[in-house]
Amino acid sequence: MNQRHSLRPVTWLMVGGRHAGIALFTVFALFPFVWAASVALSTDTSYMWVFPQAFIPHKPGLGWLIRVFHEIELLVYLRNSLLIASLTTLGVLLLAVPCGYALALIDFPGRQALFGLIILTMMLPTETMIIPNFLTCIHLGLLDTWTGTIVPNIASALGAFMMRQAFTDLPRETLDAARVDGASEWQVLWRIALPLALPMAGALATLTFVAAWNDYLWPQVILNSQDKVPLAVGIFHDLTGEFSTSTSLLMAAITVSVIPVLAGFALTQRYFLSSTLVGRQAI
Repeated sequence: MNQRHSLRPVTWLMVGGRHAGIALFTVFALFPFVWAASVALSTDTSYMWVFPQAFIPHKPGLGWLIRVFHEIELLVYLRNSLLIASLTTLGVLLLAVPCGYALALIDFPGRQALFGLIILTMMLPTETMIIPNFLTCIHLGLLDTWTGTIVPNIASALGAFMMRQAFTDLPRETLDAARVDGASEWQVLWRIALPLALPMAGALATLTFVAAWNDYLWPQVILNSQDKVPLAVGIFHDLTGEFSTSTSLLMAAITVSVIPVLAGFALTQRYFLSSTLVGRQAI
């Protein structure tokens, strides 16, 4: 009894510290978007650099948001980003799901060594792959194409790792029962294993989509035509540099570019919660 009472203050302190850390991280993560949205919605930008007035729209209006659609090809950039991010996500899932299944549930020579090599590739900085990928695209004639933008990003080591962990936690008895009934490995994968691992696949899809949507470096290297570039590259080309017209216009473009990602996350957040619960149960 005395030990239980002595632990209570420690427990409350841990819970309070955890919530305080989450609150601090939330504020740190949200303040750039709140600031950009506040500037984009302010017709009077004189408080743009004044704290804390900059976080509250001053004389609210939609003028900057309307101007950004007229002064740059924002809808074209949005379309390009949507296509590139969607196709990249689809490609990652089509490769990561079978790869994770094979690494988790199929015994073949060198499986552990192959998994170790995949993990090692996760430690390489992304920049180290720019030159090899660029030379490969030159030889394949993929410069200035969406194919060259998408294909190098669909072989995801993180995706293979996440799906392997999801398939490893599945009950073997259920999968063996399907095999005894005559199901092939492909049928076991797509009809039984993948539906059970859907929360992790959804989390992987969301992470991949956000990363592809925000990707700037590789599209900037591989694409030359302005009508093919995604949103991040288009906004940088049109609204930054010595010929930039307005910081408020840039903030309006950034705000518009973030809204689709936030909407997508709101629609798929249950997959994150489900995958988190599965991970905690596994621990």
